[in-house]
Amino acid sequence: MDKLKQRLTRLPIKKALLHLILIGTIAAALVVLVYLLIWHVVMMPIATALAKRWFIGGMSLYFGGAIIGSFAMLYAVMNVTARLFYRVKLGPPLDQLQYGVTHIQAQDLDFTLQPTSDDELGQLVAAFEEMRQALRKALETAWQLADDQKQVNAAFAHDLRTPLTVLQGNLELLTFNEEGQPPDQHLLDEMQRQLDRMNNFIKTMSHVTSIQNIRLNHHAITEAQVEQQLRSEVDKLPTAKTIDWQVDSTRSTDNKLSVSPDAILEVFDNQINNALRFAKAKVGIHLTFNDQQITLQVCNDGQPLTATEQRKVKLPYFSNDKAAHHLGVGMYICNQLCAAHRGYFKIQNREHAAGVCSTAVFGYFDGSAKS
Repeated sequence: MDKLKQRLTRLPIKKALLHLILIGTIAAALVVLVYLLIWHVVMMPIATALAKRWFIGGMSLYFGGAIIGSFAMLYAVMNVTARLFYRVKLGPPLDQLQYGVTHIQAQDLDFTLQPTSDDELGQLVAAFEEMRQALRKALETAWQLADDQKQVNAAFAHDLRTPLTVLQGNLELLTFNEEGQPPDQHLLDEMQRQLDRMNNFIKTMSHVTSIQNIRLNHHAITEAQVEQQLRSEVDKLPTAKTIDWQVDSTRSTDNKLSVSPDAILEVFDNQINNALRFAKAKVGIHLTFNDQQITLQVCNDGQPLTATEQRKVKLPYFSNDKAAHHLGVGMYICNQLCAAHRGYFKIQNREHAAGVCSTAVFGYFDGSAKS
């Protein structure tokens, strides 16, 4: 019986049903045949004796019992066959699906469905599990975006307090001017500087919000073009610090890469500017190509991150001069762009030397590269 169940579990539903119908038919025929033989042996003498006194009664008893008994045996065998089919092929996947539906109705996605077979219902259970995972990932992303937006709003409100306070104080000073006396030019310049600062905050917040919902445009580009664009960005930067380049490729094909150059350049711009800002004398850039992704690592020889800075380095704070000098909205933007580019972003201290390394990984779109 166990071997039969295992065989049926591996078969598609249609084939399993045909197998069970065939087995049930053969079993029913054998059971009915055995029943008729036993019925004949037991009831023939009784029916014959009764027929001598009441012919119709004797024949009705003999043939009626045979027919009714045969149908009863047939029903019993088919009932067992149907129950076996349900228990082996339908019951487990339907129980799994009902289990999943119950959890989803309760807004609980912390469960797992395991297909018990490879048939059509097993594939349906697997598809349901993939849907659950996708739904959970989407909800986690939505929750993360909502949490990030809260942090952005809180940071934005915090950063606005200083320029607003300065503006309010300067306005109060201006009210003390005597009538006809020209306003203090220093106060006006300071007020303009604070207004510019507020405008920059607003532009930054708008950029962060757009990054959270970004859809990257990608196209085919060669390794040399990627490297050339990155080097061009560095050449535009006025710096006296040493910048070392290292470019490696382990790709097995010369096909073009399907990437978003704009996203890569924006991430790299944040990486190189932060590295130059905090480097003492030297910045290292390591660009690597392989068959799955581009890895862009930028290291500086400056002060390492503290434990607190490492925990908060990718939070969407708006100022680089808050709790830690390495924190900034740029790192949050890098993290979001790398995630949208099928990769990730991380920043950590150098292992064997002083300084910090930021690593951006960009996965290829449409599988690998296109020719």
